[in-house]
Amino acid sequence: MRHGSSPTIRDVAEAAGVSLTTVSYVLSGRSGGTTRISAATQDRVHAAVRELGYVANRAARGMRRGRTELVAVAVADLERPRERALATLLAGMLPEHGYQAIILLGGGWRQFMLSGGADGIIRMGAAAADEDSVTMAELAGRGVAQVLIGDDAGDGSSAVHGGYSVIAAGTDSPEVLAERAVAVLLDRLRS
Repeated sequence: MRHGSSPTIRDVAEAAGVSLTTVSYVLSGRSGGTTRISAATQDRVHAAVRELGYVANRAARGMRRGRTELVAVAVADLERPRERALATLLAGMLPEHGYQAIILLGGGWRQFMLSGGADGIIRMGAAAADEDSVTMAELAGRGVAQVLIGDDAGDGSSAVHGGYSVIAAGTDSPEVLAERAVAVLLDRLRS
């Protein structure tokens, strides 16, 4: 390992005395194909990870898999209690489904999402403005899962508009809205 650089999967393999493939299988939790990886070998790999301080590179893994395992949560203003509560709830719920939440404030979500920053987005706020509509249409064309939680009064219903789902907040509690938003987003991510 070079001085001052982060340890790589290759460094872990060298320290554990195993192949890159073996490290990959152990760290991903996969079985190892037709070859069984012994508990002792797994222990050596995990010990090397701890000793070296290895942390998987999410960006590199996302490029290989074609997904980021990230969901953007776009909030106009964290000073609004309902938006803050929703962002907090979503950040806690998404990891339970294999996604890490990235909280984005204001209009910065557009560039982040257009650059491929996340697999999906849950936006809060009013109905989409013209600039938002253009971005959302482009993301829909790319197959990006999108959910908009409208802050206008409504009956709490859900609908699909232009390739994204809209949930009318109505009088639902933040907990109910967060659960509905995650369920709709997961459904869109799977389709």
